[in-house]
Amino acid sequence: MDPLRTLIEYLQENFRDKLPAQTLAGIEGTARDLFAKFELVPKHEYEAHMDILASLEAQVTSLEARLNALEQPA
Repeated sequence: MDPLRTLIEYLQENFRDKLPAQTLAGIEGTARDLFAKFELVPKHEYEAHMDILASLEAQVTSLEARLNALEQPA
């Protein structure tokens, strides 16, 4: 499913009577240009990266606590 196509179809269906065809075409072109600038990734890939990040943050926190414990005077 192409979210941009869905958006454009929605605009065309709901604003066909309210906006000139030229304006709708301009919106489509602008939206395509805007989306082309984004580096989009699939949701499952994003979530996998977020899980890895959370794991790494937990490891850093654990290592900081261990280091602080080792640095305490005996």
